[in-house]
Amino acid sequence: MAVIQPVIKVEIDPLKPVPEICAVIMAVTRYHLYQEEAILHGVQEAIERRLNSLKGAEKDAQSVL
Repeated sequence: MAVIQPVIKVEIDPLKPVPEICAVIMAVTRYHLYQEEAILHGVQEAIERRLNSLKGAEKDAQSVL
């Protein structure tokens, strides 16, 4: 019997991170049409957490100098 699994295998060019990451997000959201907004908000929150983390690390580095 056939086993069918929706799987996305990705190879990205690390020299073009932004368009490559956007292409991956678009590929994943195609499988979740009615959850696309929730997925995008989740990605946005993850990005904001990382940006805040980087800002905190930047402040820590400046206070050492």
